[in-house]
Amino acid sequence: MAGMRKLGSTYTRMRFRRGLVILTYIAGLVALGSTLAALVAMQGIQTIAEIIQAPKQTSVNWTQFGYDATGTRHNPAESQIKVDNVARLHMTWRSKLPDVADSTPAFLHSLLFPDGNVRNVLYLTTKSGSLVALDADSGAILWRRSNPTYDPNKITTSSPFADAEHSTVYSYGLDGAVHKYDAVTGREAHGGGWPVTITTMPASEKQSSSLNAANGFLYVTTASFGGDAPPYQGHVVVIDLSNGTTHVFNSVCSDHAHLLAPGECKVNGAGIWARPGVVVDPHNGNIFFTTGNGPYTADKGGHDWGESVLELTSDGTRLVDTYTPRQPNDLSMQDLDLGSSAPSLLPPLPASSTPYLAVQASKEGQLRLLNRQNLSGRGGPGHVGGEMQTLDTPNHCPVLTQPAVWTDPVRGTIWIFVASGCAIGGYQIGAATGGATMRLIWRVSVGATSPIVAGDVLFAATTGNKEILALDPHNGRQLWTSHGPHAGSSIGYTHWESPVVVNGRLYCADEDHEIVAYGL
Repeated sequence: MAGMRKLGSTYTRMRFRRGLVILTYIAGLVALGSTLAALVAMQGIQTIAEIIQAPKQTSVNWTQFGYDATGTRHNPAESQIKVDNVARLHMTWRSKLPDVADSTPAFLHSLLFPDGNVRNVLYLTTKSGSLVALDADSGAILWRRSNPTYDPNKITTSSPFADAEHSTVYSYGLDGAVHKYDAVTGREAHGGGWPVTITTMPASEKQSSSLNAANGFLYVTTASFGGDAPPYQGHVVVIDLSNGTTHVFNSVCSDHAHLLAPGECKVNGAGIWARPGVVVDPHNGNIFFTTGNGPYTADKGGHDWGESVLELTSDGTRLVDTYTPRQPNDLSMQDLDLGSSAPSLLPPLPASSTPYLAVQASKEGQLRLLNRQNLSGRGGPGHVGGEMQTLDTPNHCPVLTQPAVWTDPVRGTIWIFVASGCAIGGYQIGAATGGATMRLIWRVSVGATSPIVAGDVLFAATTGNKEILALDPHNGRQLWTSHGPHAGSSIGYTHWESPVVVNGRLYCADEDHEIVAYGL
């Protein structure tokens, strides 16, 4: 009987423990349900299933001015800021910079620092040629590398290139050289060709465009300082990142394939100063760039390529093709640089007989649609004319910015968004008899710097309103403004400064020596 009482007592305790487990499990489900219900209320998500099945957020880098080497200025991986929540953006921090960064930041995520902390980092090249690294989550300056040869009368408006694979950042220093830095510590690399000289005339030539990289090469372009004081000859320097060696293409005196010495070339001009500098064709790896005011003699057997779109092989060793408008020297005489913008390379248009296209904006207030497999229509370099279509820029104002290119993920329509000095316009590109056509769908009469697309939202910093706008790319409808009551605060005036949107944050510098961040 005692054994049976013991067994009964054990059974009772087991039932009691099992009951506690069940009650605890039920309580946990209730707590989980309450938490998910709260998230539904906070996030505006329609069902609990959407929370459970929500896709994992992937962090990406914004390594260069154009987001990618093609220069689309479209971040297709942005999954946090979207059309349905962009109105909730508010300022999360504002940071004072040591100097104006009249450019676009680069961004690397999840870098491990010596103190054991993992940080997201922004990099900006300032007007004085310094490189500044900031904590992207707080705005705190992590390190700064200054240009020891800084001249207050000489500035750069370059953007750096951040190499995520090798944790390296490249920046122009106003001393005539591109410098290579450790992305975490800021320590500069010396040796192996670095720093790399990109001009023999740093007092009259500079790198004002952004750095770009692809195919194992870093692409650097040069132009003059303000006022176009000679001597200067625009050129592209292609740096082999494996060993620091270079190849040079000069846009005047192009028969010389090295850095020109003062006085070596008797003509000046044809600077390459568009915001991206060089863009890279994803179809064949070739590079495209556009020159500004300068002599054009190539159609008569000369070696000068002012006011032209040029295509080179990826290593810069061979000129593949060119486009030059009719009467290029007239453009130069009127200061109407074709090279105020770089070619915008469009995604393939399979239904077209000319599937690989480019759009060239300009200071003269025109857009030119080009066949980038036959730029002049004449089968090679050294010809004038040949554009497929010419169309006015928004409000026929000068374009000194770089357009953004976007493919509507639902309709498959190709768009290009152009910001001129007085308006932003959305253009569609479609197949047509003879190849393709471009048409203006909408415009907003406000001047802006180079726009971007992220989360299927169009962002632009206005040039006169101290404002960042978020627009519906289909119709230009305003979705958010940094002047809004919930934005917290806005930015200062902008010149070349343009925003980036990456991993749920919007960043933009301004002319007040500051950079701001907005988040949800």
